[in-house]
Amino acid sequence: MALTNQLWLADRQRYPRIQFRVDHFVVPEAAREAFLEASHRNFAFIRTLPGFLGHVILEKSGGPTRFNLSTIAAWESPEAIASAVEKVQAHYQSIGFNPPAFMRELGIEGELGNFDAPHALQE
Repeated sequence: MALTNQLWLADRQRYPRIQFRVDHFVVPEAAREAFLEASHRNFAFIRTLPGFLGHVILEKSGGPTRFNLSTIAAWESPEAIASAVEKVQAHYQSIGFNPPAFMRELGIEGELGNFDAPHALQE
């Protein structure tokens, strides 16, 4: 499910408490395929969770940033993200996936965060 323009504009009437999980990564070329496979598995799981609105994976096309891949996932509320974090951690444990070890082994660096889209900033 791709994010729609409505989500990018943070439609506050439909989703008054929308939140975005924005993760930036430095992914070595040798790790790219494994990283994308893991990302697709993760998104397949989170698509099933309550409050998930959509996601997008971005690839750097220019500019000075060191990050070459970013992911953005939209959620209905901060509570939806918090619940998803718990469910994702339990899912990872059940399948034996350790994201920090995975990233360390492949030389992937990441900066992760949750973001609001305040109405006042959109004007």
